[in-house]
Amino acid sequence: MRFDYSVVKNFRNCPECKINWAPGINLILGKNGSGKTNLLESLSILTGWGAFGKTRNIISWTSESSRALIGAEVSGEEKFTLKAEISSKISLRQNDKAISFTDLRLNFPSIIFLSSSINLIDGSPSARRLFVDRLCSLFFPIYAKRLADFKYIMRTRTLLLRQGKSPSRTEIPFCELGGWIMDKRREVISQLMSLINPQKITLSFLPLLTSSPANSQMTSGQEYLHHALQANSKRELYAQRPLCGPNYDELAIIISSNGRLASEALSRGQKRRLVLYLIITAGKLIAMRLKREPVLLFDDLTAELDAEGREFTYQQLAKTKWQIFITAPEKPFKTRKKFGGITLSLV
Repeated sequence: MRFDYSVVKNFRNCPECKINWAPGINLILGKNGSGKTNLLESLSILTGWGAFGKTRNIISWTSESSRALIGAEVSGEEKFTLKAEISSKISLRQNDKAISFTDLRLNFPSIIFLSSSINLIDGSPSARRLFVDRLCSLFFPIYAKRLADFKYIMRTRTLLLRQGKSPSRTEIPFCELGGWIMDKRREVISQLMSLINPQKITLSFLPLLTSSPANSQMTSGQEYLHHALQANSKRELYAQRPLCGPNYDELAIIISSNGRLASEALSRGQKRRLVLYLIITAGKLIAMRLKREPVLLFDDLTAELDAEGREFTYQQLAKTKWQIFITAPEKPFKTRKKFGGITLSLV
């Protein structure tokens, strides 16, 4: 899938405009504050992932209008138009018919790399769970809703524990929903690992999904959570919160050559290469699963990379032949006769 063009009106500090995009690599260049990331954010909304921040600041402060409008024409495996109207919330339409964020993500898959995405290596377990959850949301349409439902059950169980009441009435939905989420995460990680070929990258690594406490004997997520709740019942009453569940899942990214965590063994530049490889591999998995090529959105991808690292990045992205958007303060790659994309400079 790909954007043929996109339009923005009253959106943050982006000028009202229509931009024709190329099928290959599209560079969005400009100084800090020129609107590069905001323009990328408009594309994120149009692929069903929503805004990068709070919607209350989306409408341009120089406009008298109470709403922002963005739209696009999309082609590839399917051709359609997209429109998003933003006020206190975001309303999406595909071919002038209302569409949910979930359905739009399935129709127009994308993967987003923000400057904070380096947290996939360096950050807390929640950053890696988010990476897995986004993949699961693309593969299983009801995943996002079930994850939200489980969080509600978690809050209810926590409230009962804090009130000194029995949380027993939450046990069945806790195990059923939480177990289903854990099973789907492991299914996606297994598929992702099947595509990883360490020989094709300069860093040999192995991603491994584990949980805490360990559940090597788990036959299913539901069965594991049932036993974990029983084993932790007394500690849970003392802690006044659940001590097991999908929120304890961890995606450990380990360097297979020495068994060390990537967060400890790699430099910042190497970590960015590793994140790039994981994103491209996830993109291949999405293309196989949904039968649609994803769009990649990168914000300041080449920061902290030397010339060799930028060349490596270009080569890896060019091989995908997907539509790719990259923001940067200046052109990150050497001028090429067959660049395969456009360069948009914002002033």
